[in-house]
Order: sequence, then structure tokens, then C-alpha cells
Amino acid sequence: MNHRKRVPDPIVIPLQSIDRKTGSTVSPTHACLPNLREERVKEFLQARSLAPKSQKAYRQDLQCFLNWTDKGWAEVTPRQVAQFKAYLMRQDLATGRRSLSDATVRRILGTLKNFYGWMVRSRYVSINPTTEVDLPKLTEPEAQNLKDREVEKIVQTALASSLPERNIALIAVLLHGLRAEEVSALNLEDYDGRRLRIREAKADSKGWVPLTSQGKEAVERYLQWRELTGETLSPERPLFISHSRRNLWQRLGYDGIRKVMNAISKQTGIDFHAHQFRHTFATNLVLKGMNPYHVMTLTRHKSVQNFRRYTKAADQQAAEKAFDEVMRMSREIASEKDESVASAPNL
Repeated sequence: MNHRKRVPDPIVIPLQSIDRKTGSTVSPTHACLPNLREERVKEFLQARSLAPKSQKAYRQDLQCFLNWTDKGWAEVTPRQVAQFKAYLMRQDLATGRRSLSDATVRRILGTLKNFYGWMVRSRYVSINPTTEVDLPKLTEPEAQNLKDREVEKIVQTALASSLPERNIALIAVLLHGLRAEEVSALNLEDYDGRRLRIREAKADSKGWVPLTSQGKEAVERYLQWRELTGETLSPERPLFISHSRRNLWQRLGYDGIRKVMNAISKQTGIDFHAHQFRHTFATNLVLKGMNPYHVMTLTRHKSVQNFRRYTKAADQQAAEKAFDEVMRMSREIASEKDESVASAPNL
């Protein structure tokens, strides 16, 4: 006979906290636990050496996925990633067009793949659900370079503008392959009389860019004009300044450069943007026979694949030249054979 006392079943008492505003009880699941989905994103970004803009872009891409599903990172399956890809590639019902381009879909999915790769390495998940989902294939981009006559028309229009000295210098600097945001960030100390120093750049692509004689002349004329207006040119002053009422004498920002280009575009009837000057710079140097590696150094490209768009025109030109040479030699050989046959004695 068992005389041991029976142990009573445990009573589970859920811990609760009080919402100070409503006075109601709140489950600790919702009140105390951090949002692990957001926390993992935060850790991922902290673990990578990213520029502020890149960090913002990564966060936005991952937030796109978080907005699409409420599942935890470890609960996501390959099937759901494939469904997310289909969602990104959806068509707008009103227009019948894609909501997002292939490039945007590729970027978002690429960010998600990078994130899950880190999650596996960090042992937060054991399986990467993105490995079986392919990124959209992109067509090789073309260089959007401007033709010589278009550049000439743009320059002539800038000469006739209300601020010709500044606008000509601005176009001259853009025609040396600088991005608009890089031009905006330039100070007077970044110009040493023959080169421009890029201190702030996309993907940390800093460096020096030499100016042509025309480029130096345009910059010097602009700086002399600023001195004549009474401005004291100190090293920390912006290389390009705004003359709008709202931002008078302040740094000419990215939006300011865009507005200048938009005004010239409207006057010339040429649909262009500031970045096309960079394309024009790189393409022209390659076409003139400059070593592509040296051109990449001046444009500060990190990826050969991204730079490929500028060498395509030169490759096409070289291929056509080689084709013409082969055809010329073929005609000469055929002509020599015909002459040989014609001069041979009849037997």
C-alpha cells in the first residue's frame, strides 16, 4: 500500500503587466519581448561595413519583405520566398505594366539572399530559404552617352543662361565623369589648379580626376567671377553655390544641379540628365583608345561588369574596322586571282 502523498498538479499563473494608459492587463509576449524580426535586421546592418546610403537601401529592401509577411525569419520557406518574388514582379491592374523593374526586384531579392546568408552563418537559422529562388536576369545596360552635337548645343544654351559662368563650369566638371552628388560635395580646397579631389563618393569611390585645359579654364573663370561679386573664397567654401532666393550663396545641392539640367534640357529640346555626362566621358575616352583600366581609375568604378557598358561602343567600332579590313583583303586576293587567270596562256 502506497502511503506517499499525492503531489498536486502545478497551477500556471500567467505573468501580466498593466498598461498604464488603459489599466488593462497585457501579456508579456507582447509587452516585454523585443521585435526579433527588426532586431535581426539591426544586427545584420551593424555587422556590415556599409555607407549610410547603402545601409538605408538595405533596410528598405528588407522592410519590403517584412511588410509582405508577418512570419518570423526562421518560419519562412522557399515556397514563400518564391511567392514574394512573384509579388514583386506583379503587374499593375490599371496600367498593365510591371509595378517594379527587373533591376529593382533583383536588388530586393539580392538583399534578402545576403541577409539569410548572414542568418545561417550566425546560426539564427539552419536553412537558407532563398537559395532555390533565382534572381531576374538583366539585359546588359547600354551607355547613355551624349553625341558631340548635343553637348555643343547644351553648352551654347548654358552660355546664354542667366548664370553662364557657373553653368558652364558645372557642365565642364560633369563632363569629367563626376556624379552630380560628388560635384555638389566639392569644396574650393578640392581643386588644386589642375585636378579635382572626390572626398565623398558612392561605394567609397574616392580619388582624383584631372581636368582638361577647357575644364580648368571654365572653373577658373567661374571663381574669378565669384570674387568680382564680392565673395571671399575660403578653402572650406563650396565649389558650386546656389543663386536662388531661398539658398543664396549656399552649396548647390543635388536638387539644384538637377533643376539647372532640367531647365537646359527644356530649352534645348534634348531629353538628358546630369549622369549622362559621366557616360559620355567614359565612352569617349575608351573610343579614343585609352586603356579601359585607366578609364576605370578616373571614373572610380569598382566593378568591371558595371564598366562594360562603356567598352561596348569601342568593341563594336573595333569589330567593324576589323570586318572592313578583312573584306578589303578578300577583295584584293580575289582581284589578284582574276588577274592571274586572265594573264595565263591558253593551252
